Amino acid sequence: MDTKGSQNPSSANLNNIPLTEEGVVYIAIKGSLHASDCSVFGLGDEEIRALTKKYPGSGVVVNGVSIKTNVLHAINSLSLLGYKIISSTGENEITWTLQREL
Repeated sequence: MDTKGSQNPSSANLNNIPLTEEGVVYIAIKGSLHASDCSVFGLGDEEIRALTKKYPGSGVVVNGVSIKTNVLHAINSLSLLGYKIISSTGENEITWTLQREL
């Protein structure tokens, strides 16, 4: 449903946008500051392998990977891979959005 003045492109319009290797990659990490695990979504295969190797007991979940460490340790590890936090939302369980330039 479109609202007056909204810009809601159809999927046909999106198909015409050229995708290049330039740009940014976005991922999301979800967790609680009080928990000993968190989940990361949107990582590539090599990044998943690196994190699961660094944090034993971690594994693939639906659409992401469960990391067996505190969310702040995981964010610090992702920063070593070039990711930076750009936003967060939530209270008890927080979701951070991170980006990395290609």
